[in-house]
Amino acid sequence: MNITWGIVGNSHDASLAVFNTRIAGLTDHYTTELLWAGLSKDFSNIPHDPDLNWEMLQHITVTKGLPRPNKVVWYERPLLKTFRQWRAGQGWLYKENNIRKYLSRWNISCPIEYTQHHESHAAYAYYTQPHDDCAVVCLDSIGEFETLTVWHGKNNKLKQVYSQGYPHSLGLFYSAMTQRMGLEPQRDEYLVSQWAKKGDPARLIRDMRNDLIHIDHDKTNPQEILMKENMHRGCMWWKPSLTSQQDMYDIAAATQFLFEYAVNILSIYAKLTTGSKHIALAGGGALNKDAVDKIRPHWNTVYVPTNPGDPGSCIGAVLAKSKQKIVLDKQWYQKV
Repeated sequence: MNITWGIVGNSHDASLAVFNTRIAGLTDHYTTELLWAGLSKDFSNIPHDPDLNWEMLQHITVTKGLPRPNKVVWYERPLLKTFRQWRAGQGWLYKENNIRKYLSRWNISCPIEYTQHHESHAAYAYYTQPHDDCAVVCLDSIGEFETLTVWHGKNNKLKQVYSQGYPHSLGLFYSAMTQRMGLEPQRDEYLVSQWAKKGDPARLIRDMRNDLIHIDHDKTNPQEILMKENMHRGCMWWKPSLTSQQDMYDIAAATQFLFEYAVNILSIYAKLTTGSKHIALAGGGALNKDAVDKIRPHWNTVYVPTNPGDPGSCIGAVLAKSKQKIVLDKQWYQKV
C-alpha cells in the first residue's frame, strides 16, 4: 500500500485522512482511495481540539490496521501563514509553524507536501461531488491571506476565478459579531442564525453598513464586499449601549441578513462567471444553512460536503494533489 495522510492541525479542529494510492489496470493509471477520515476531538474529547493525538493514531494503525504514511499532505502553506500573522500583528511565529517539527511529536517523519488553504477547501468541495462542471465558493475566516475564493471546476481541474484577501473577511465579520453578542467566536456561530429569527434586522442594518461592512447594491460584484474595520480584532467597542437580550437578537438578525446578502452576491457572480448549473460550497461559511438555503432556487444542485470547514481539508489537501473525484460514503469516523 502507498499511504498518504492528509492532515489539518496546529490551529483548530485538527483532522486526519488516510488515502491509498494504487496503480489501476495496465496503463499505470493511479487511483486515490479514501480509507478513513476523522477529527481529533472525537478521540481526545477536547472541543475543537487543535492537535493530533495518540488515541486517534492508535485507532488508525492498530484498530483499523492501516499503515503509517509514506507521505503527508498538509492543508495550508505555513510560511505564507507566518507572513500573514506577522502582518496582522500576531508576531513572527515561524517556529510555531514548523510543520516538520510539529509532526515529529507523533513520530511522523515522512516527506511533506503542502497545498494552499483555500485550494484544500475547493478541492474537498469539487472532487467529492458528482458533476464535472461545477462552481465552487469557499468562504471562511482566513486562510494564509485569502478569505473568500470562487472557483470553476471542469474536466477534473479547478481554476480560481476570484480571490479576496485579508482583512476583508465575511467569516471574521460573522465571528466578531458573535463575540459582540457575548458568545464564543469560532464555536457559537451556529447560535447567531437561531437568534436572528427572534430579532429585527432593519433596526441595525444601516448602522452596521455605516460602521463595519460595505456591501454595494451591485449584486454581481464581490469586490464590493469590504470591511470598514479589521474584524480580526473584534468589535466589542461597537454600540456599547446595546446590552439587552433583545438587542443581541437584533444584532444577530442584522448580521445574518448581511451575511446572506453577501452569499447571494457570490452565488450570482459564480453563476455568471462559470456558467455552471451546479455549485459546491466549503469553508466555515458553508455551515450557515440559512444562507445556503437562500441560494438553492438559483442552481440545479447545491452541495455542501460533510465537515465543510477546516476539518474537511484533510481530505481536500490530498485531492488537490491527486485531482481525482471520490465518493464520500462512510469514511468519516463517527464517535459512538
